[in-house]
Amino acid sequence: MIRVEIANFAVMNSDLYIFNPDSDLALAYGIEGYTAPPHARQLRRDLQMLPTWYCTGGATILSQNCEEDSRWLERMKNLLGIDARCIDINHLQNHRFRYNVWGWNLDLRQRLINENVPMDNLPSREWVNDLRGLSHRAISVKIHEYLRSVIDYPFPPLPIEVRSVEDIQEFECRHPKCYIKAPWSSSGRGVYRVLEPQSRNFITWAQGIINRQGSIMCEHACDGVMDFALEYRCENAKAEFVGYSVFSNDSHSSFDSGIVAKGEVLRNLITDKLGNDSNILDRVKDEVCNFIEQEIAPYYNGYLGVDMMLYRDEEGNIRLNPCVELNLRMTFRVEYAKKGCVAERMAKIEQENPIVVESGKIKTGLLPIVPVYDTSKYCAYMQISRK
Repeated sequence: MIRVEIANFAVMNSDLYIFNPDSDLALAYGIEGYTAPPHARQLRRDLQMLPTWYCTGGATILSQNCEEDSRWLERMKNLLGIDARCIDINHLQNHRFRYNVWGWNLDLRQRLINENVPMDNLPSREWVNDLRGLSHRAISVKIHEYLRSVIDYPFPPLPIEVRSVEDIQEFECRHPKCYIKAPWSSSGRGVYRVLEPQSRNFITWAQGIINRQGSIMCEHACDGVMDFALEYRCENAKAEFVGYSVFSNDSHSSFDSGIVAKGEVLRNLITDKLGNDSNILDRVKDEVCNFIEQEIAPYYNGYLGVDMMLYRDEEGNIRLNPCVELNLRMTFRVEYAKKGCVAERMAKIEQENPIVVESGKIKTGLLPIVPVYDTSKYCAYMQISRK
């Protein structure tokens, strides 16, 4: 999870939030002038109001459909007391905002400059390039190495960074059916399970990533039992632990859904599976915080999550993989309609799961957490039930 905050900005009137889920793809491109593929542009438009759920009170959200989004925000205000408004990109130059984006990249920065947003409202090119470095998946290797130096525990084999297809094939010989990952990618699209390392399709895909991004990450395949993350916040060169996230991934290694519950409940879900090794979670939590404070907090203010995994080793023991990856971005449940739009489907699901609100809090039911447009192909939602 991430809300970027840049120090030393000019004094702003209010916060403006931008949802740009194609940021990881733009980071991979690395310069201005990036054009997102059609699916990424559709996702950005369909879920543009997602910041409603993590923005500060009274904030403004960038919208491509202000009239319809304003009506939806009014409904959320009446239903749950949420205070937010929207603005289109053509009116940004008339305001002095503090910009909070899903992910900074050079192309977004340039697009805002092209809309006459004052330069002192935006991060520098140098800062964005530093963020790009922190977002590279090689950071996971550093986290693994650090944890091995301070904790005596049977962690899984180290991931490695390689720069040739031959190196990937050599790694696969030692770790059959391993995973390879693009240094920068999003929604599982840069993750590949190596099942046929000599096939033309595999070689073409892997070489393309290396040509475009300079390297590729190789990871041992774990027999996964549970996916979760530890969430941290960096501010003024300090880091603090802020909570747990327990979630599931789909068959493409993309985030699918998460459990909303108190921190103690989420922690127990993890430690119950670890059994006698449950204390390792607290040790890793504290040492990851130390790593973040040393390596990331001096250069970054905001939230981040470290994805982890419980897995079954060769002897059948449940073990902890302390870093699958570090995410400088948010995650959410998405419904996708390959053909047509999701409006009809979501209307049916809402009718079958009517929302119940008591004292301004959702008790049960299903609630789309973004407007559902006639042209929508994606929709994010929450489903709440009593237990």
